[in-house]
Amino acid sequence: MLTPEEVRDLLVPRVVGKWDEGGCVALEVTDLEVVVRGRKFDVYLEVVAPDGRWSVRSERDSSDINVFNGSPPEDLLAWIARSLRIDVSEWWHTKGREAYARKQGVRIDG
Repeated sequence: MLTPEEVRDLLVPRVVGKWDEGGCVALEVTDLEVVVRGRKFDVYLEVVAPDGRWSVRSERDSSDINVFNGSPPEDLLAWIARSLRIDVSEWWHTKGREAYARKQGVRIDG
């Protein structure tokens, strides 16, 4: 079984960095934290956006929990990284309109 810190270390190179949102908006993930909740886990991403610094939570479902089993397959890591990017992008584009998205992100400063 991997620890949350070990899973974090596997995800960081795939997720942390500047993301170009098709030339419209540049978001940068500067760090992430993995928090286990029973048979599920959350990933908290620290995001620098044009309007400040945010902590954005991505709830992972029970199928993603397999990332904690020994040496996770590359396709599972790639899937989780891709879905984290999708979650952050959706949060950014809907945080002003959707109640769920507003709860997903907390402003750290800015």
